[in-house]
Amino acid sequence: MLPRLAFLLHAAVETPAAASFLFAPARQLSPALLSPASAASAASVELLLVLHNLGGLLAATVLLSLALAVWGVPPHIDGPLRGALALALAGYHYFPCRRAYLRRKHGIGMQGPQSRTLGGPAVHLAAHIACCVLLVSAGMSDLFFFGQESGER
Repeated sequence: MLPRLAFLLHAAVETPAAASFLFAPARQLSPALLSPASAASAASVELLLVLHNLGGLLAATVLLSLALAVWGVPPHIDGPLRGALALALAGYHYFPCRRAYLRRKHGIGMQGPQSRTLGGPAVHLAAHIACCVLLVSAGMSDLFFFGQESGER
């Protein structure tokens, strides 16, 4: 039950993030980074392309999480592998936690549309901490305790 909840929470948190990075990437950046000057314009386009890549990656993790939540542990995936996948996703959540913490601490992007994107840094920090804690718990549970209740190990 814990792994399913962890994967569903990851999917719930990252679905709007993936959509934001894919369909409104400029909202993730400070307006100063999107300057219309010619040299900055090329850099702005490059920044938006990198954000699109991140959106695609997030969408892929959402699909993986949904598959693992729906299937549980399919015959071709054992519990420890699912645990390793949960820990890998937990490792990802460190970076949005860090970004949200630093944005709050240093007031980065706290004005304009970026400050309100998907609830702002405080919401991001809380959501990603929750994801990280649940995914680490699920991962450790699957790695060390999978099958012990039913005598499989």
